[in-house]
This record gives sequence, C-alpha cells and structure tokens, in this order.
Amino acid sequence: MQLSKLRFTFLFFVSLLLSTSFAQIELDYWHGFTGPDLPIMERLVADFNASQSEIVVTAQAIPWGELFQQIEPSVAAGQAPDIVALNEDVITSFILRGAIQEMTPDVLATACIDSIRFYESLWNVGTVDGKVYGVPIHSVMLVMYYNKDLFEAAGLDPENPPQTREEFLEAARALTTDASGLRPGEEGFDPNNLTQWAVGIPTPWMGGTIAYTVAAQNGVTFVGGADESYPANFDSAEAQEAVQFLVDLVNTENVSPANATEQSEIDAFRAGQAAMNLNGVWMLSQYQGQEGLNFGVAPFPNLGTGDYKVWGGSSHLALPVQRNGTPEEQAAAATFVAWMTQPEQNLAWTAAGGLPTQSAVAEGEGYASNPMTAISEALPNTFVLTGFPFISQFRAAWDTAFASTLLGEKDTATALTDGVSEANSRIQDGLRSLPPAQ
Repeated sequence: MQLSKLRFTFLFFVSLLLSTSFAQIELDYWHGFTGPDLPIMERLVADFNASQSEIVVTAQAIPWGELFQQIEPSVAAGQAPDIVALNEDVITSFILRGAIQEMTPDVLATACIDSIRFYESLWNVGTVDGKVYGVPIHSVMLVMYYNKDLFEAAGLDPENPPQTREEFLEAARALTTDASGLRPGEEGFDPNNLTQWAVGIPTPWMGGTIAYTVAAQNGVTFVGGADESYPANFDSAEAQEAVQFLVDLVNTENVSPANATEQSEIDAFRAGQAAMNLNGVWMLSQYQGQEGLNFGVAPFPNLGTGDYKVWGGSSHLALPVQRNGTPEEQAAAATFVAWMTQPEQNLAWTAAGGLPTQSAVAEGEGYASNPMTAISEALPNTFVLTGFPFISQFRAAWDTAFASTLLGEKDTATALTDGVSEANSRIQDGLRSLPPAQ
C-alpha cells in the first residue's frame, strides 16, 4: 500500500474518532530520546498537536535509566504518563509487573494500528501471550562500516563487501598488514606489530553484541524453558563455535588486534588503520563528514553457520496503567501512538539515526537517499529477544563470558558454562522480584 493511501486511511478514521468521542484531552508522554534525536521528537509532537485540536500532548524527555526507574512508582501513585517509550530490554518486564496496559483489539482497530505494517520481529517485542502492549517506533541494528580506499588498495571490490564467513575471512587476511607490509600467513609476519588490520573485536558490550549476533546466526536461542523459569542455554556447541570463531580472529587468524575496545576501534577506523568496523547504525552521523574517510555501509555479514540474523534494538510506544483513566483518554493515547507510527512519521524519524520499523518506509522513495538503504535487506532479519523479562541480567552474564574468553582468562567452554550459571542466578533473582501471577 502506498504511503499516501495509508495516510488518507489513518486520517479518515482519526477524524471520525475525534468528531464523535473527544472533548479536548491533555496527555503526558515520557520518552528517553535526549540526544541529537530530541529536536526531531519535539517537532513530531508539535506536528501532532497542530494536526488536530482535540488532543494536546505534552512530551517530557527523561534519560532512559531515570525514565525506567520512574515508571512503576508513577503507576503506583496514580501519576503515570499516558504514553511512554520503552526499549526492547525492559518492556516485557514492565508488562509482567503490571505497569503497562493492553492495547486491546478494539483499541488497535479504532486507532488503525495494524501489525501487518511492521517488521514481525519488532512487533513481537511488544506482544506477550498474544496481547499487544507496545507499538514499535524506533529500531537500530549492527552494521558493517568499511573503508573503500583500503579495500581497493588490497585488491578487493569496494562495491562488494563480504557477506559470508568465507568472504569475510578472505577479505580480512588481505586487509591486514604488519610494520613490514607482510600479511597473515606470509613468512615473517608479526601479529604483535600490526599497522593495519581488518577489524577489531572489542570488549565489553559491543564485543558481546557482535558475539551475540554470530551465535544467533549459529541457531543459538540463548534462553528457553516452557515452565517460565527462562533458563539460559548459551553454553551449547553452537554458541561455543560462534565465540571461538571471533576469538580466533585475534589469536589464530591475526586479523584483529588484542585488547581492543569499542572506542579504540572507532578511532582506528577513522584513522584508516581498521578496514572494517562492526558497530551500530548510530555511528553513521559520526563517520559522515570525516575528512579522508571514504567509507561504505553494508549489512552485518553472516559469520555464522546457519540462517542470517543480526542483533537489533527497538523502542516502543506503550500505555502505562492509569488509576483513574477513562476509555476516552486511552483512545486518545492510542490515537497519538497511531499517528507517531504512521509511515510518514516513521520516515521523518529515520533522520534521527534510527531505522524504519516497517517495509513501506524502507522500500519507499522518501528513504531512497538515506545511506542506510544499503542495509534495508537485513531489516526483516533483525534478531530481538522477545517475551523475556530479564534481558539485562542475561546480557551481563553473556558479555562477561565472552570477554573472559577473548582476553584469554578462560577457555570458551568454561567461560560459557560459568556464564550460564551466572545468568541463571540473575534470572532467578529477577523472577523473585515479579508480582504473583494473577
């Protein structure tokens, strides 16, 4: 469906809703977009308010950590905002804690919010037990930035970056040189004196996220269990293989420096030392305009052994539980959610550095000039752990396990076994903090 048709359909139903249901309603909206994306969010809220006269939304930008700490107390005090933005790593927890109300089928239908418009993996983040609690407004993912000049100098096609493990390894060996100009595998090559390298595998969080992606490509599910105990299961042979592959880039293939950090690799990529940088879409604005940096953006390659997936994060608009809320206020809040997640607004939001949450935007003419169109084919393959309330607990254990292997503190099997034990302990602590099931 064309964007214009979607917009017409939405406006028709909103006008019908407003003309029959609302006197003027004032709504509070809390979100954590406090960086360069704040002016765009402020403009969108202002545009919504200007588009009609029955609903007035007042937005408040609160740093994400503070925002998450305020949700439950505000609900308990009967002072919760009408709309809130929640990220993929916390939304399920708030749902299970009873802080977020369901957007019923009637509410969704009245507001013209249809799941079919959104990428399935993102839509599912806000859905628990078949009930909808959040609508995706924002997404990010890992991508591969690469230096076109270094690719060309190494005899590689700068318009065809590697897509598979085999292509990646071949390119990595060609892009790595020591102080004598020798490449890995050549006699006399010194892995401890690299002057140019293919890619850095850093610690802690970014390296853990890279490893998380490769493990997902190997078919690792990370958590499981039908009894809702959410046991971690990332010590499988497939997980070990993924982690070992990345460790071997440093210790065996010698195409990545030891003891890399995310910042050291950003600096190395900017300086033309690192030929590739595995990082998030949010780095685009920092690399654009960098003098002497001729770079491209490509999907994160399939470095695993199975189906293609890539880590992604997302933000969702949700409706906190209201002590004294009315159906009219809930409908008004859903109307705002619907407006903010229309293709036209989603396209405008991509200027803040996020990715489209729906294919109509990614494939539309308005997005065609965005540098991130190069990774549009990867968007349906975003891997977001869903229906799991303890992502931060799980990720902390995973990241620690990966770092201990990468730094040579533990062998891969031991690190992941210890990591699973730590994750399960953290998950059980989280389970004990949940309210009793109703």
